Amino acid sequence: MTEFISPLSIYFVWYPSDSDKVQPVFDYCFSLLSRDINKPFSRSMNLPIYCRTSAHESVPKEIDGLAQKNLVFIFISRDLIIDNSWTEYLKKLIQLNGLTFIPIALDIFAFKHNIFNYQNFIRAYEFDQAYLNDLLFIAITHEIYRFSLNENFQRIANGKDTALKLFLSHTKNGENGIILAKALKNFIDNSSMRNFFDATDIAPGYRFDEEIVGHIKESTIIAIHTDSYSSRYWCQREVISAKDNDRPIIAVDSLEEFEDRRFPFATNIPGIHINLDGGPSKRDLLRILSATLLETVRYFYAKLLLKEYKTVGFIDDEAEILSRPPEVSDIDKILSVNEKSEIISRYKQLVYPEPPVYSEEINFISKLGIDCKTPLTLNFCLLTNKNFGISISDLSIEDVTEIGQTSAHLIQLSQDLARHLISRGAEITFGGDLRDSGFTEFIFNESLAYQTRAMTNEIQLNNYIIWPIYKADTEKVKDWKANYISIARMIELSPTNDVLEFIPNTESFLPPSNTQNLYVWSRNLTEMRKIIANKCDFRICAGGRLTGYKGIMPGILEEILLTNKMDRPLYLLGGFGGVTASVCEAIRSNSMPEELTKEWQVENNTGYKELLDLYSKRIPDIIDYNEISESIINLKLNNGLTREENLKLFSTPFIDEALYLVFRGLQNLSS
Repeated sequence: MTEFISPLSIYFVWYPSDSDKVQPVFDYCFSLLSRDINKPFSRSMNLPIYCRTSAHESVPKEIDGLAQKNLVFIFISRDLIIDNSWTEYLKKLIQLNGLTFIPIALDIFAFKHNIFNYQNFIRAYEFDQAYLNDLLFIAITHEIYRFSLNENFQRIANGKDTALKLFLSHTKNGENGIILAKALKNFIDNSSMRNFFDATDIAPGYRFDEEIVGHIKESTIIAIHTDSYSSRYWCQREVISAKDNDRPIIAVDSLEEFEDRRFPFATNIPGIHINLDGGPSKRDLLRILSATLLETVRYFYAKLLLKEYKTVGFIDDEAEILSRPPEVSDIDKILSVNEKSEIISRYKQLVYPEPPVYSEEINFISKLGIDCKTPLTLNFCLLTNKNFGISISDLSIEDVTEIGQTSAHLIQLSQDLARHLISRGAEITFGGDLRDSGFTEFIFNESLAYQTRAMTNEIQLNNYIIWPIYKADTEKVKDWKANYISIARMIELSPTNDVLEFIPNTESFLPPSNTQNLYVWSRNLTEMRKIIANKCDFRICAGGRLTGYKGIMPGILEEILLTNKMDRPLYLLGGFGGVTASVCEAIRSNSMPEELTKEWQVENNTGYKELLDLYSKRIPDIIDYNEISESIINLKLNNGLTREENLKLFSTPFIDEALYLVFRGLQNLSS
């Protein structure tokens, strides 16, 4: 198999004192360009997006440039240019191979920086501050398209000619369509948007000739739906031409009353509603342009990602890949007539981006003998009757800053991992708490969404909860059980016998507020982890706090050690930081990193020394950091991957690549 290489990664770099300006922009762009963690089956692009900044004025780590294309947005300000250490940091960055840099000026002082003398800046300080996030999102997303997804970029010398081309499709029958088309074109032509878009708006009633088809072949189509749009022949021709030429399309709904029939070829595309009472507002026009860019980037990135899947063997080489779910208009592309006048299929399999649609929607394709799949539903290896321990835990603020990721990256990883495992018939077992927006909740919601789509009642989640967590809020626990009873077994563990003397009342919650109480929590956590380790056939680990935990050691570290003792296959996804990354470093360097030593743990965890002292009195020698060090350095992974593949798994920050390696190992173990 060929090595998987992510087709694209995006980095945001900013100076610490500019965080109040840039962090909201990063969060806004991340929420739109990546999958919405609150909508498990949203049809989004899930671009790999990272940041480089620091908690103080020290410089962050360099950018590895691990993807095929790596686009770096650098926010430059007065404070950055007068900091010599950051200036040197940027000088080193631009000398690295495989990175493309887009400077963003936060103020007029940015142009004093001589590193980007011959390059155009995105001038954020000139944007209307009332719409700053929207305008910066449009500017940034356009550069992603221009530099990374525009197939014509390399052969076009004039930068303006690489702008995203828009084709405004509308009818002259009905005022709304004309009003909105003119407003969009005027807004683009008479503002800074002209740098991002090249809008074609040809008056209705023209001949549908080669010139129009030529425009459509190079454009994203904005189909402005008014009452008569779908019934107009030329509008239908425009949409059909866009589908035939594999172009992105977005529908803008501006109906005045109703339309009696929506043209079937104008479906299966994203839509946005605009209320035109009083004419389109600036916010409306920005919404349309943002949605248009989102669909354009999603469309072409999906194609790149699926092509890479095909390259590495995830997708059969003879399969046809699509950027949207299959539809009636695809029949003409996939069927042909042979020399015997028989209708035959050009392809045996169609693969389209996540999420999978309901089977009823694509029955017409299946009846033709064509298999329709997403990467999720491709049977790389079935895992029925296999139990997976999932150890994914959040990070400290320092760790988040160091690796340039947020908690959302780990949430997406947990969702994607759960989605792939559940779809292959596996059981997932974990020790979950009941925090709002915790990893347990996201895995539950992922499973609930999948169960609904797959129309199955099978329970595949085992959620262990220690005493006293399930006593914290009885009503909340009841709500959880009622909400998720159809998808998860809730297993409440009683306190261990050796801590009963420290518990005043087992029916009441015991906060971990002192050494004795923390000891109770720690013992119960250890026993729960032993039960889970014994139950699981495999374990997958990522993240994990090095400080602020409530056990005898960092939770994921204890789970790794227990898995190792039981000689079970173990997958360590170190590119997502935390304890897992430290364990990976120990294996790679053959030496224990400082943060996993007893001295570091005692120094950086308030009350940890007292907890160890209590352990030594009650259960002597239960924890030996010398033994832990030896076990970690000589860890047996037994996961079906070569050393080189495991080293890749230890470092990759890309969810797709990490999952690819995990499933390659599982496939090797099953063969």
